[in-house]
Amino acid sequence: MSEMEVVALRIFGREINLSCPAEEKNALLEAAELLNSELDGIDNKSNALILAGLSLANKFLQNENASSTNAGDESAMQDMLQSIEEVLES
Repeated sequence: MSEMEVVALRIFGREINLSCPAEEKNALLEAAELLNSELDGIDNKSNALILAGLSLANKFLQNENASSTNAGDESAMQDMLQSIEEVLES
């Protein structure tokens, strides 16, 4: 079993600590950067997390249809979606 690591993220101005396998830390950090990048481009801040999630999911599906995804892309997307869900739940 892989060692778990706590990763501190700042998403949409909120500090979030998540546990993840050590080998997935970089993917989680990249996913957080991608999410923040999407959030920065959304004017409607009251629905920004939902709109960013939809935008990224749409890009992912378009990419998936254009070519087969690799394991790294899927892992990054799963990490990002988990982060979005945790932020929405808090």
